[in-house]
Amino acid sequence: MKDKDTVDFISAKHISIGIHPWYVTKNDIEEQTEWIKQTAINDKRVIAIGECGIDKLCNSDMNLQYEAFCNCITLSEGLELPLIIHSVKTSNEIIRLRKSIKPKQAWIIHGFRGKPEQALQYINNGFYLSFGKLYNTESIKIIPHDRLLFETDEYTGSITEIIANAAESLDIPTDKLLHIVSENAKRLFFNR
Repeated sequence: MKDKDTVDFISAKHISIGIHPWYVTKNDIEEQTEWIKQTAINDKRVIAIGECGIDKLCNSDMNLQYEAFCNCITLSEGLELPLIIHSVKTSNEIIRLRKSIKPKQAWIIHGFRGKPEQALQYINNGFYLSFGKLYNTESIKIIPHDRLLFETDEYTGSITEIIANAAESLDIPTDKLLHIVSENAKRLFFNR
């Protein structure tokens, strides 16, 4: 909701919307949740719920973060939209939550930079991993191709550059990796 009046948001062809753990407050959690619900219902550009999640390094109250995350999970399931997750030092909590909820919608870890062991934990529990400009090369090598996504996030370069670098790390042609992630994105976000 924080960025809803920016040029990037207004002009975007596709958007995801969520309650980021950095920006949740007791005063606006209900307003943010309702805004996400109404926007997702009325704005056909919405293709996912998120970024949302839990971050142990930010100043927001942990209970409030958890409440906001659960609100976003409920919206993801109810609106049948994938969930994009911000997780900082909370992978065990996020995995436990997924196991207890057993969601039908895809859960995608945003900006994954972790070690291969953590990547395997996520993959073995049904998550997708999205990689940005910075990532652990050994982690990206062990991700099944059908669970792999890429993002620019705050990087000002193109997604094609990120994919080209990843293709080099994976020792596969860039056009092949572009095709793989394009198919993954179509399946997750545009197959409704």
